[in-house]
Amino acid sequence: MEHEEWLARAEVFAVSALEGEELAQFEVHLAAGCALCEDKVRETAQVFAQLSESLKQLSPPSAVKTHIFAEIEKDKPGHLFVHAQEGEWREIAPGIAAKVLAMDDTRKRVTALMRMQKGARYTDHRHALTEEMFVIEGSCYIAGRLLKAGDYHRAEAGSVHLDSHTDEGALMLVISSTQNELLV
Repeated sequence: MEHEEWLARAEVFAVSALEGEELAQFEVHLAAGCALCEDKVRETAQVFAQLSESLKQLSPPSAVKTHIFAEIEKDKPGHLFVHAQEGEWREIAPGIAAKVLAMDDTRKRVTALMRMQKGARYTDHRHALTEEMFVIEGSCYIAGRLLKAGDYHRAEAGSVHLDSHTDEGALMLVISSTQNELLV
């Protein structure tokens, strides 16, 4: 084998991409004490280390990531992934924002994160369908009962939530109807 071919393998070896018989042969070659290949391995490893340190990590815009995940979902039906940094928080009432995680138009249901700022109040409302709520952070009052982080609440279809508010702020996971009736 020409020494140029050994030097080419040294570069591949330096980035841990040499496999099988080629890897075994190159390790024997290195063990024999080839100073040129040892230098090439060291030089290539240094270049790749400097390259990785010099690269700025970029995150694509949320819309691009959403599109990519939607394309991936086409190949994996039945799965939906929403990463923490994805999605958009939208104000739904003063001091209250929601981030939709999933929408089921057929069943008229929405799964969302709801964040209530300290002192926020939500409009009284009647549930068109069963609503489920899990408090992740903080606390809030729902139907006159204090719910803290880790607490769960279920409201049946037709029930009314009066005076939903928080003193300290809260983050909740809510599964609800898209057709609840606001009682203004």
